Amino acid sequence: MENKNGKYFKYAIGEIVLVVIGILVALQINNWNQTRLDRSFEVTMLSEIKSSLESDLNYYEDFKSRVERKSQGIQELLTMIASNKTFPDTVLLASYNKMTFGNLFDYNKGGYEGIKSVGLDKISNDSLRRELILIYEKDLPSIKSFYDLKEVFFGPNKDYILQLNNALWKRVQIQLPDKSYKIVSRPISNEMFLKQPELIDRIKIAQDNLSYIKFRMPHFENIIKRGIVLVSKELENQKSN
Repeated sequence: MENKNGKYFKYAIGEIVLVVIGILVALQINNWNQTRLDRSFEVTMLSEIKSSLESDLNYYEDFKSRVERKSQGIQELLTMIASNKTFPDTVLLASYNKMTFGNLFDYNKGGYEGIKSVGLDKISNDSLRRELILIYEKDLPSIKSFYDLKEVFFGPNKDYILQLNNALWKRVQIQLPDKSYKIVSRPISNEMFLKQPELIDRIKIAQDNLSYIKFRMPHFENIIKRGIVLVSKELENQKSN
């Protein structure tokens, strides 16, 4: 009887050990699957962030061309002022429009906000996570605030700039070849336009804002390129692992 009970006891212990091993194996498999899913999600979101940063770099190139257009408009007007000549209304308007062309700044944060919504701890690389938080929570918002403040039609001097524009231009209605009508801008005085102090003030404001913008542009480019390098490196590491 004691021998039989000993066999049953050993059998029961063996069953318990097998159940425990089965549970541990199942947990290990579950943890492995969860880790694999987490890494897959991380790669997807980091790829989205990289795509966002690359679109920002393309935006920067477009932004740079618009800044150059403003610079051309300023130089054209200054050249015309120095010539002491009169110019057709269309020429004056074209250069003035170049100078006053808007430069609203923005950036793509869709990828970052996507991973932030489910938890930035999904980014397994602590150093990369800190860098992305710095880029999207501090650096880029700071640059946007700076540019928004310097955008003349939205900044603190917008009322004064509107007064300058109204002192330089009048609105007239013209008829187009198809018999429709259009409101266009014409200098209040073509002969005096290039001599008006309001024009000099408007050019000075544009020059100052252009200097501020150009000063910060390399900073924006460096931030975006740094982010692309860091995310690309992490994606390569994930791929090799």
